[in-house]
Amino acid sequence: MTLISSLEGLTSLPDDLRWEEFTCSMVEAPWAVEFLDLKKLENGREAAGYPAGVAFGEASELRWLTRENGKHLVYISDEGKDLGAGSKPVELQPAGPSQGPDRMVLWGERQEGGGYYEGRIPRVLEYPEWAPQPRAGGRMMVELRHYELQEAGQIASIFRCVRLAAED
Repeated sequence: MTLISSLEGLTSLPDDLRWEEFTCSMVEAPWAVEFLDLKKLENGREAAGYPAGVAFGEASELRWLTRENGKHLVYISDEGKDLGAGSKPVELQPAGPSQGPDRMVLWGERQEGGGYYEGRIPRVLEYPEWAPQPRAGGRMMVELRHYELQEAGQIASIFRCVRLAAED
């Protein structure tokens, strides 16, 4: 069973977040955009310091955003887990194959030396060493999984990030 749950108005990300569920994180702030390897558990602490981000792995995804009233978290778990007390979990249904793209392109084209360059980000970007490597000039991608949230007769389409992939 897949659940989606959320918390809002937090002063920080909860100390008991299960960072070990995630392999990667895309984080952003006015001063930086980073892609963090969460197989290195210490990077979870670094990710938590950013005002916005998404952490993902094979079985779950966590998104957070800092708003005027504090941090807002949304967590999707294919293992039926939720964010705990007050998170109001709701079941998601798998979506049909035509619900949207199955991949999302990440920043930068792969350079000869292995880094990735994106003209809108004035530096070479790094992705985890264990990630699949696209050909030179190719792009890193994130595979997506699609769901439907059914409430009050309405259906909302939701996707989550699952794993890194190389451009075909």
